[in-house]
Amino acid sequence: MMSSQSLSCTPPRPRVRVWRTPILLGILTCFGLLSALLGSGIWNVVSWIAMAIPLLVGAGFWVFPRNKTRTVQHRRQ
Repeated sequence: MMSSQSLSCTPPRPRVRVWRTPILLGILTCFGLLSALLGSGIWNVVSWIAMAIPLLVGAGFWVFPRNKTRTVQHRRQ
């Protein structure tokens, strides 16, 4: 059997650090939706930009996924 020590290679990160980016992307998405609904003219451009950023971040992580095993092996060397 594996011990719990061998399962966790990295120390746990604080919750604020873990959730900071998803919360910011959620706020940006809400801002984009509200600016599209309530504004016109330049607000339409602002809403497109605000809605495109979370989409690009998600696409970036989908196209270039993080490989945790490579990172852990690299740290050990």
